[in-house]
Amino acid sequence: MNRDREVLLDLIRASRLILEFCETLDYQTFAQDLKTQSSVLYQIIIIGEAVNRLSPAFTQAHPEIPINAIRGMRNRVVHEYKEVDLKILWEVIQTNIPQLLQQMQTSITEMTE
Repeated sequence: MNRDREVLLDLIRASRLILEFCETLDYQTFAQDLKTQSSVLYQIIIIGEAVNRLSPAFTQAHPEIPINAIRGMRNRVVHEYKEVDLKILWEVIQTNIPQLLQQMQTSITEMTE
């Protein structure tokens, strides 16, 4: 299997898990749910690690994918975990993760055509 395709599948899986973990929650419930927060943060770390495995050719061909922002989020979660703002995390879950999922699904489809 193509390495980039394998990484994209990892990104898709992690993104879907985040959305699944939070699909029935509102912000207030999420803010009180330490298990879900922990699960989401772990998947964000996986996403951050996965984008580092994408080939330079893939990242150059897909400038619409915010690789640096993803790496930055991963670094914040790993190195500054006490300073993760739950409101920002919730916004990432609601806006950025669905966008990322769509981009990854589109990229996978393009690879198979």
